[in-house]
Amino acid sequence: MKVKIRCTLDHSVPREELHINGDEYGSLESGKQCIKDENDLSGCDGNAARRRSSGPLVSTTAHRKEKRVLQSSQSQSIQEVQMQIIEQREKPLSEAQAEDTKHIQRLEKELRNCSQEIDYLQDQLSARNAEVNYLEERVHSLELKLEGMEVLHEEVFSLREELKRSTSKQFSLTQDLDNKEIELKKSALSIEKLEDSFSSVALESQFEVESMKLEMMALEQSLFEAKKIHDETLDENNRMSTSIEKLQVALQDAQNTIISLNEENRDLKEKLDTANKISKIFSQNDDYWLENKDRLQLDSQSSLSEQGNNSTIVEDTSSEVRGPNIGRPVLDPAADLKGEMEMSQQIQEYECLIKKLKEELREEKLRAKEEAEDLVQEMAELRYQFTSLLEEECKRRACIEHASLQRIAELEAQCHAKRSPLIDLPLFLRVYGWLKASARKLPFWATALSPFPSIVKGQGGEKIGS
Repeated sequence: MKVKIRCTLDHSVPREELHINGDEYGSLESGKQCIKDENDLSGCDGNAARRRSSGPLVSTTAHRKEKRVLQSSQSQSIQEVQMQIIEQREKPLSEAQAEDTKHIQRLEKELRNCSQEIDYLQDQLSARNAEVNYLEERVHSLELKLEGMEVLHEEVFSLREELKRSTSKQFSLTQDLDNKEIELKKSALSIEKLEDSFSSVALESQFEVESMKLEMMALEQSLFEAKKIHDETLDENNRMSTSIEKLQVALQDAQNTIISLNEENRDLKEKLDTANKISKIFSQNDDYWLENKDRLQLDSQSSLSEQGNNSTIVEDTSSEVRGPNIGRPVLDPAADLKGEMEMSQQIQEYECLIKKLKEELREEKLRAKEEAEDLVQEMAELRYQFTSLLEEECKRRACIEHASLQRIAELEAQCHAKRSPLIDLPLFLRVYGWLKASARKLPFWATALSPFPSIVKGQGGEKIGS
């Protein structure tokens, strides 16, 4: 047996629990009874005994002390002992009373807290009750749904049975479809074989025709370029001929000028010779005149008085007669030398120009010859290329015709071997005529396929659309 006591201090003080066994509780009760007997003997008040009896937490050590005090106080008087016992017991009793009041306050606070907790728990309980009611309603609705689901399960079972039936029907239909697809594939393969036999011939001819077209285009382009080069060379030749003619005219003019300059040079040389002769004669005359003049001066010095007038007259006459003759030979040779120098310089310049013109003419003639030779070589090469290309083209056309004839012969042999006229003879004749026309006129693919029929006989006697 255990007694549980809860003590609550303030809100900050935690709860304390005191666990007391049954034996300890009995010892406490016996102690209480002894204390009551002693109080009766000592004549203590009933209130003190009650207070002491109300203090269940008095320790055994205090009881022992009291016994010792009683044993020691036997020798004294009863009154003194009673007073001492009362004084000693008043203090623990007052302390126990204060503790009891505190304990009561704690219990009251704990009761308040417990009441608050009970209210909170009641609120939670009401909320839980509402949740339980909602869950009960939910369970009821789910039960109703389960009843509906049972009906749905039955419907699903019936639908599954119908689905099995439909799958069996579908399987049978798919088998039928597969059989029909196999038959269609066989027929399609036979059709494809026939179409391939036609398309192979047509494509080969088309490719060959397109290649011939491209080659013809290339030949036309090369021919156009050759014509352009030929025209350019002709223009250059014309330009060169015109420039040569101009240079020849200029050369003739230069030669004429050279001839005229040579004639002028001769005339000038003759004039120069005559001028030199005249200057020599005048220089001799001047020397003679100067000698005579010196002699006359000497004679005049010796005979100044007698022949003064005659000498002055002779000097004046000699100066008048010989003065202009002396000036002429002095001035004329300088002018002639300057003219000769200028003429010689001009002659040299003309000769240099003539040499340059001759060199340019030679160079241009050489260039014209080289260009003419190059043009002749290019024309010969172009002619050789044209002839080779034409020969190759003729060979290709012959090969194409030969290959087409061989293909037609092979197809005819296959038809005779199978003993089923897949392709009629008029059709092959049309194809052969179309190949010839394509080799000559180069038509388009659509016009090439126009003569083919839309129906070809099959092996089992049925007609299959191509």
